[in-house]
Amino acid sequence: MTQLIERLIAAHRLLNREIRRELARRNPDRFRLTRLKKERLAIKDRLFRHFPDASEMRRAARVMLRRARTA
Repeated sequence: MTQLIERLIAAHRLLNREIRRELARRNPDRFRLTRLKKERLAIKDRLFRHFPDASEMRRAARVMLRRARTA
């Protein structure tokens, strides 16, 4: 797996975390949520250019996560 794909998967995970954190706030900032979701979608689109099949992308993400846990 290339470093680009690993970085995209990591960025997608980070954005997911930020979106969850923003939604957990008492008064979530709707503009920030919109921006974060657009960024996440843009990353997902870039990933799908490399992996048109969603199951293949999920498998690549699992491999990357296993590597990160063991490192």
